[in-house]
Amino acid sequence: MKTETSHFWFGTFKSEEEYFDFFNERESYYEDDTNEDEKYISEFSKSQNENFLDHDFMESGFEKQHISFEEKFKMYSYGEQWIFEAKNKLSEQNVNLEEINTIVFISKDEIKMPVAINNPIFDLFYIGEITYEI
Repeated sequence: MKTETSHFWFGTFKSEEEYFDFFNERESYYEDDTNEDEKYISEFSKSQNENFLDHDFMESGFEKQHISFEEKFKMYSYGEQWIFEAKNKLSEQNVNLEEINTIVFISKDEIKMPVAINNPIFDLFYIGEITYEI
């Protein structure tokens, strides 16, 4: 049995556009000659103090449907294995599950010190690591 351990965040973005602005890779990252230690591949990577994140090891999405938490997110890779643990961790943090519209998870080796983000545009709750079979 092979397993994967990933960091998980769930969030509330006001719009899909704001979600994309935060998670999309910057095209200028590859074109800019600035020292790699001075630039970030995305706003998300900047928020986690990581200059580069390999998006091959990351999955994220914005779900605007008004359906249950499980229905929104179980379609993501291996969702049936981590969905209930994720829901429990969010509940322990007293997060309103009905407002959650964003998910991101990434292999634990990609981010050294993951953090939650709270600002006027969105909240991104870090719920920790979850290990699941792949």
